[in-house]
Amino acid sequence: MNRIDRLTAIIIYLQGRKRVTVEELAERYNISNRTVYRDLRALQEAGVPIGSEQGEGYFIVRGYHLPPVMFDKQEAAALLAGERLMQKWSETQLGESYISALDKIRSVLRNREKEYLETLDQHIKTLPYHDEKPAETKHRVFGFLQDTIVKGEVVAISYYSPYKDQNTQREVEPLGLLLRGNHWYLAGWCRLRTDYRMFRVDRIKEYKSTIKQLPDPPEHTLKEFSEQSLRKEQDLHEVIVRFNDDMIRYMGDQKYYRGWTSEEKVEGGVEMTFLTSSTEYFARWLLLWGAGVTVIKPKKVKQRMQELSEELYQHHKST
Repeated sequence: MNRIDRLTAIIIYLQGRKRVTVEELAERYNISNRTVYRDLRALQEAGVPIGSEQGEGYFIVRGYHLPPVMFDKQEAAALLAGERLMQKWSETQLGESYISALDKIRSVLRNREKEYLETLDQHIKTLPYHDEKPAETKHRVFGFLQDTIVKGEVVAISYYSPYKDQNTQREVEPLGLLLRGNHWYLAGWCRLRTDYRMFRVDRIKEYKSTIKQLPDPPEHTLKEFSEQSLRKEQDLHEVIVRFNDDMIRYMGDQKYYRGWTSEEKVEGGVEMTFLTSSTEYFARWLLLWGAGVTVIKPKKVKQRMQELSEELYQHHKST
């Protein structure tokens, strides 16, 4: 990015936020703090009313606006790709809002960008897995959760646990919305469990605000949640297994959802290394592959596979 484009981008970035630190700008545009200061000074000298507060960051003085922002064709194409990714949430308020915003963006594109986007629109598709089931998410839950996060309000939810096949009533201090794999999660402090938890949004069956305000500053934070999650991820178990060649064709992307880290071609198959937080769940997944998989290590996974196989054999033998 040349300097003129970067200066324009900085103005747009400042306009969209209340305060921005020098460090944030440096990280975003991959430049040094010294270059950020030079750019900000150049904009001020050019007449852009940029103010600052010590320890808070920089801001655009209220009332100043650039002329309407124009999108180039690559930016518009990126938004179109984002629309395809949002299709699985099209029946929710989040999906409807995204599609509505994209329609507004389309309306301000120049003719050549519109033609480019209309042509590309016919050639970008999302193909779901044949056994993929759409998540049944409450229509307005995203908007509700966004509002409570901004307001700092405790929420009361009825949360469904498929493992216990029951709903539990929780009071949760909402910290953020996270996208992981194919699902959205609410990250928060669960007052029932007195611990950080992630709640899959499509499993939130009922929700309401309790009108209870979080303390300022908050006792629990998304930063602390992230650090705890990282510590838990570091407490993982290494599992090495060998899949026969005739099994690999059926693997697809499944390995990536099971903690795959690496693989090596060996005689008659592929040896894969995984990191998993639950050897029990991992062993049960390995049962899907029958005699097409061999556990190399650890010994406890190999033993658990033998136990599960024996249970299956005795069950089907008796029935």
